[in-house]
Amino acid sequence: MKNIFNEDTIKTSLIIAGIYNIFMALLFIFAPHFILSSLNLVSLVNAAVFFKFIGIFIGIMGVGFILSSSDLQNHWGIILLGILIKFLCFLGLLKSTFSDGSSSHLIIFGIVNDLIWIIPFFYALNFAYEGHNAEESLPKQFSDLVKIAKTNDGKTLNELSQDKRVLLVFVRHLGCTFCRETVHEISKLESVIKSKNYNLVFVHMSDPAFGDDFFFKYFSYPVSHISDPQRLLYQSLGMRRGSLAQLFGPSTFIRGFWAGFIKGHGLGRPEGDPMQLGGCFVISKGHIVFEHKATKASEAFDPNIIPEV
Repeated sequence: MKNIFNEDTIKTSLIIAGIYNIFMALLFIFAPHFILSSLNLVSLVNAAVFFKFIGIFIGIMGVGFILSSSDLQNHWGIILLGILIKFLCFLGLLKSTFSDGSSSHLIIFGIVNDLIWIIPFFYALNFAYEGHNAEESLPKQFSDLVKIAKTNDGKTLNELSQDKRVLLVFVRHLGCTFCRETVHEISKLESVIKSKNYNLVFVHMSDPAFGDDFFFKYFSYPVSHISDPQRLLYQSLGMRRGSLAQLFGPSTFIRGFWAGFIKGHGLGRPEGDPMQLGGCFVISKGHIVFEHKATKASEAFDPNIIPEV
């Protein structure tokens, strides 16, 4: 399939999808009764005004698909949103058909309008990811960075790790639901961290001032953190960017709903590279003595992994 969905066909597919969406938007806006009668949904004729609003949304998405075709790597979010919307719409049509006894025409409409577009959209998202995940130049050595990477209070990791071990926690980005959950869980471990004689340091990709405000929400005391927008520390420790399965797999959506809405951690805008995975390291006298790298974005923080001093 990759031979079929190369860069040219992917971009062409997005343009066609955009044109199709705009065409359907015009039908929904100016001829909602035609759509309803074609799908044997005459009973919903009073919902014509609602369908016009749906048409506006469909049209906006169509324009987004066309724009994303010009720069897949920077507009991958539109493509991902397209996959989610098409998939959820198809599920909705299936539910309406089988549980509400609606016309079987809805299934055909769902296949043409939603399901068939998921395939080129998936390859477009994968292409954008692979291009964005191209191997960078060799990263700087951690043995060098540990001597110059400074926390918000001006101390290097090497200095902090001389008297106490440093518990170095890498978060993906500070807008991430799972990162907020991780920071919240670690904030409840103050006594444990002190009993194990650790200096706690977070590494993130946001602005230092943003980091100060962010950690102040979770900790009652000043927290040491390092701003690493270029991901130099991440790369020096071999921390990779996640695959599509690690970032957008089913478990991620389930855990995201649980952490974001049920537990109330919410969701913010991406700060840094949203593809980056997190991890936890222990530094002693400038050297890594323990490491744990997250295998997926939704991995919950486990305090039991922190080794005894």
